[in-house]
Amino acid sequence: MKGKYKAAIALVLLFILLPLTLLMTLAQWVPTLAGIWLPAGTRIAMEERPRFTRHSLNIPDLRYWVDDCQLAWLQNAELTHPSRWQLHAGALTINSACLNKLPANDTPSTAPRTLSEWQAMLPYTWLTVDRLTISPWQSWGGKLSLALTPQIQQLSYNGERVQLEARLHGQALSVNRLALQLFDNQPPFTLGGEFTLPAVPDGWPVNGHMQSTLTLPQQPGLVDVDMEWRDNEGQTIVMSRDSSDPLLDLPWQVTGEQLAISDGRWNWPYAGFSLSGRVGLKIDNWQQGLDKAQISGRLNVLTQGEAGKGNAVLNIGPGKLSMD
Repeated sequence: MKGKYKAAIALVLLFILLPLTLLMTLAQWVPTLAGIWLPAGTRIAMEERPRFTRHSLNIPDLRYWVDDCQLAWLQNAELTHPSRWQLHAGALTINSACLNKLPANDTPSTAPRTLSEWQAMLPYTWLTVDRLTISPWQSWGGKLSLALTPQIQQLSYNGERVQLEARLHGQALSVNRLALQLFDNQPPFTLGGEFTLPAVPDGWPVNGHMQSTLTLPQQPGLVDVDMEWRDNEGQTIVMSRDSSDPLLDLPWQVTGEQLAISDGRWNWPYAGFSLSGRVGLKIDNWQQGLDKAQISGRLNVLTQGEAGKGNAVLNIGPGKLSMD
C-alpha cells in the first residue's frame, strides 16, 4: 500500500510541476515547437519568456529570423479576448532586406487564390501596432489598426508622412482618405475613392472612381484630379479651382500590351496667353519599362494672343525612350 501511495503522490506532483515547468520555460520550447510549421531556414526566438495573466498573454519580445537576418521584431505584445481576439503590440519592426532570403517553395501551393477565400479564413480580430516600421522606409512609420471579420476589413494607419483610412467589404474597397506628405513644407497629396477589386487579387481594380488633390509649385496651385474607369477604359480629368475648363481631359484605354490616350484635350491659361490643344498617345509594351516601350503620338498646340492665333502640331515617334 505504501508503494501505491508514493506512486499516487508522485503522479500528483508530476501533474503540478509539469505545467509549471512548461510555463517557466516557454521561451525555450515554444520556438522549437513553432519550427515544425515554419519554412525551412527560418526560426523564432524570444529574449524574455511570455507571461500569462488572468485575462491575457503578454509577449515582451519575439523575433523572426531568416538564417542570420532578423526579418521581424515584435515588442510588448498583449493578446486578449474580450469579445473577439485582440492583439495590441507596442512596436513591430520589419526588415525588408530579409525577404529575398526566404526559401523558395517548390511544392504545389494549397493556399487560397480568390479574395473571398482569403477573407473567409480571417478570424474576428482587432489588431493594433503602436509603431510599425519597415526598413529602409523608416520615415513612413506609424500606428496601424485593423478590425477584421470574414465580411468586412477596416484599416487605419497614422504616421507623420502618411495617413490612410480604408474599408473592404467583399470586393468593394472604399478609401476614405489617403494623405501622403511627399515634400517638406508642402501640403500633402490626398486621395479618396471607391474601387472594385478583382476576384483573384493579382492586378489593378477592375472598376473605380478616384478623386485626389495635387499641389503645384506654381500657378494654379491646387488642382483636383478625377479618374473613373470600368474594365479596361476610363477617363482622367484635371481641374484647377479657378477655371471651369479642365486643364486635362484624357480618355484612355489599357490592356496588358498597350496604353492609349485618344482625343485628349489640354488647356493652360497661365502662360500670359491662351494655350490649348489636343493630344493622342500610344505606348506599346508599357509594362516592360521605358527602355522597351514603343511610344507614338500627336500633340496639337493652339495659341491666341495680341499678335493673333497660331497652330502647331508635334508628332512623336514611333520610338523608344532610353537613358543610353
